[in-house]
Amino acid sequence: MIYKYGVQRSDDLIKKIYPDGNQEAYHALRKKLMKHLTDFLYMKQVKSDDTEETQVAAFMSLARYLKAHDCLKPAWRFLQKAEQQAVAGELYNLANAVMGLQLAMPLMELGESIDPLLARKAQYEQLAIEDDHANTAYHIIQYQLQAAKTSVEAIDLQDTIEKVLREYGLTSAMIRRPSMLYKLMSMTRSAVMAEKDYFAFEPLVIQYYKNMEASVGFQGHDLVYKARLQYMIAHTLYRNKKFKSALTYLHSLRDGFKRLNRLEYASLLPRFSLLYCAIRFFTNHLDEAIRIVDAAFMEKLKMKPEHVLNLRLNQAIYHFFSGDYKVANKVLQSIGHTNTWCARTAGVEWVFKKDLLDVLIQFELTNFDIATNRVRALLRQDQLLASHPKFERAKTFVTLVKAVVDNPDVPWQPSFHEKVEATFDWIPIEQEDLHASVFYAWLKAKMLNKAPYEVLLDLITVYDE
Repeated sequence: MIYKYGVQRSDDLIKKIYPDGNQEAYHALRKKLMKHLTDFLYMKQVKSDDTEETQVAAFMSLARYLKAHDCLKPAWRFLQKAEQQAVAGELYNLANAVMGLQLAMPLMELGESIDPLLARKAQYEQLAIEDDHANTAYHIIQYQLQAAKTSVEAIDLQDTIEKVLREYGLTSAMIRRPSMLYKLMSMTRSAVMAEKDYFAFEPLVIQYYKNMEASVGFQGHDLVYKARLQYMIAHTLYRNKKFKSALTYLHSLRDGFKRLNRLEYASLLPRFSLLYCAIRFFTNHLDEAIRIVDAAFMEKLKMKPEHVLNLRLNQAIYHFFSGDYKVANKVLQSIGHTNTWCARTAGVEWVFKKDLLDVLIQFELTNFDIATNRVRALLRQDQLLASHPKFERAKTFVTLVKAVVDNPDVPWQPSFHEKVEATFDWIPIEQEDLHASVFYAWLKAKMLNKAPYEVLLDLITVYDE
């Protein structure tokens, strides 16, 4: 078998396959194998690809075949189906290609007029050009947001986006095409989440959403984008500790579930449930949050692996703050995956949070030796802790946790209080990362000799409207 030879130079491989050095036979074999490989990969992709693009392409291929065999009426019906599906999915490049095939049909024989076809083709061409401009604008905005990460000068997020949209003539498109707006907001949100700059993103996404609602609104297929934007806004408000406003958008999202297709509903329901539980947790409804995350129906939801990990981490946190340390420990142990797999699935920050929570759980269970070993293991991750400013702050915090683990009486000492105050570069609590507040609440509770959940609520409810 050729694969057993591993990576080989052409000359060496020829000698092994054809000792007589027949290069023509080698190149013919190579060409044949490449064709088989290409066909195999194509068919495998077609079988696993159930997107609208693939379905439209399949209708087009079938129409070509039928036309070639003089089955004109069935060919025309499939071209109409292809056009309808392409337009429904806003695949205007494909819709334009479909119109080209329709124009190539014997229209007189089919009893079809050419004028409406030409009008629709011109419309699709303009929309395809608009899509191309939008894709270019997305790349430019994405590049500028990435460049801002390494710049000493802060950028105005809204001004940056609107400038690019004006340059490519897309300002009006953002208030009449929900799919285009969602794609822009989704891309921008990805950059924002990496830097946790939700405060800059909040007014932007809310303004664009309200502009869309006030202009053309969301109808039919666009209800999918309305639901996704509502979730996006609710999550942003939640991260900014504006829990009441976040619940308002979540309730609106829930009311619209019945108008979504089954796939979209199945995709949004797990994220909706996780976010709703998190808001209840931070608004003094801990028992309700635990009841929902522990409910049997949560196990039946079709979740992506990342969402399953988030569910387990949140579940462990809720039980931890209710004082059920054994249950919290059991939940973490039930994850059943290595840190490498979890990092690949949910990110290294998720793994760091999980390991830090594990240290706190072991400490509360009085497993002091285990807690000591695990907090030391966290501090040995030099490359991770030096990779980003957020991990530098985390390293500072873990160092303080280590001091408590080493000496459980240290939180009551005035010198430790002074050390905590001097160690951090404090920022306003409303701008503090919500998840960071969870861990800091435990440390402050030790210093004040109070229940961690009571301290957490004091920390994060000072800002909610």
